[in-house]
Amino acid sequence: MNKFTGRVSELDILQKKFDTDEFQMIVLYGRRRIGKTELMNEFMHRQNCKCVSFTASEQSENELLSIMTETVLTELAPDMIGMVEFHSFEKLFEFIGNKAMYERIVFFIDEYPYLAKQCTYIQSVLQKVIDNHWKKSKMFLCLCGSLIAFMKDEILAEAAPLHGRATLELRLQPFNYKDTAEFVQKYSFEEKAIVYGLTNGVAKYIEQFNDSKSLEQNIIDEYFAFGGYFTEEQVKTIVTSEKQNPALYNSIVSAIATGHTRNSEIASYVGMDDISYPLKMLQKSEIIEKRMAGKPYYVLNDSMLIFWFKYVNRALSLINVGRGEKYYHNAVSGKLHDFMGNVFEKMCKEFLMMKVGDDRYPIITEIDNFQKTIIDDEGKQKQIEVDIIGKDGKDILIIGECKFKNEKVDKEVFECFIEKAHYIKGKNPLLCMFSLGGYTDYVKENAGEVLLLSIEDLYA
Repeated sequence: MNKFTGRVSELDILQKKFDTDEFQMIVLYGRRRIGKTELMNEFMHRQNCKCVSFTASEQSENELLSIMTETVLTELAPDMIGMVEFHSFEKLFEFIGNKAMYERIVFFIDEYPYLAKQCTYIQSVLQKVIDNHWKKSKMFLCLCGSLIAFMKDEILAEAAPLHGRATLELRLQPFNYKDTAEFVQKYSFEEKAIVYGLTNGVAKYIEQFNDSKSLEQNIIDEYFAFGGYFTEEQVKTIVTSEKQNPALYNSIVSAIATGHTRNSEIASYVGMDDISYPLKMLQKSEIIEKRMAGKPYYVLNDSMLIFWFKYVNRALSLINVGRGEKYYHNAVSGKLHDFMGNVFEKMCKEFLMMKVGDDRYPIITEIDNFQKTIIDDEGKQKQIEVDIIGKDGKDILIIGECKFKNEKVDKEVFECFIEKAHYIKGKNPLLCMFSLGGYTDYVKENAGEVLLLSIEDLYA
């Protein structure tokens, strides 16, 4: 049996809610394959009480009621199986509630949106039994779902029937780079970082990497070999789930992954004049994010999707005839460090947020990139781009640069960073550099107050 890894803070808050012995309604949501079900399974495994775990699917209402009834009776009253029948969800819920009046019961409904879409009245039924019955009981209810927009709009939104009933809203995020590293402990720091980039910290993706094999062999086996985990169907389903015209959505993601980030560029790539609606839907499902740098542009929120659509998608025909490994060696392996540039920036931002308030690190509340046209000391316009700006309100307190290259940061790169920092009006900001390959002696000797950080520092 695999050892459960990570999610310490999530398990802690669930346990605190559980220990109250009062009614709790947990709304647990997050993207597919991120580990929601595994989290709840681990949580229930740790409890000394009866736990009912039901997973909804795209079946008829009668089938769902029948399966839920069997699941409930198996856990709460096995002697009644075949002897009792519930003709409505309301009656079944009342039965569970009666049991929960005298003992703690965990009732976990996984993939709740499928149940709610098939039984459109289920929200009102739950509202009724919670208000009239369960609130007085020891019920520990968890509604879990992967359709983020649905969970927000139909459960948490002010107009939703269940609004105000949740005692904990738990949005499960991907693992950060340090948690991801726990799954591949035999790898070097550089390799651990690349695994983070290739998986975006998503639990199910990380599990595909076997650190008893080389990183390169894992990439070939899972991305570029016929029968690997990251198939076209597996990946594109992430983008097109619950959406009409899946080809359009996949094309939009492919456009952004390959550098077409402005609205007009994306529209030209997919061959449509108006793409406002699909862009809006992709933002709503949090696959893409809209940013501003003069004009709006779009970025993918998932580094795995960036890698797949940029490097794997175009090689599908070769993969299907067994030539994926050859393609990887010729066209991809030499570009891994380029791909990792933005991922490394993300890692460095995570590091700085984890270090807030420690030693030399100031208190910051937000962190981002910096792009601005400034007037230099000679009165000329100059475009300034910096990887990291850490702020508290409007005060810039950290300025940073990130380099995921095997070469050492040299005098030219260092002085370019210092020059850019000169034009950014900060409040005595901490200057820091992050480098995979380290620093030349010149940089070390002339760093002064600049904090020089290595990849080893990130994993310390």
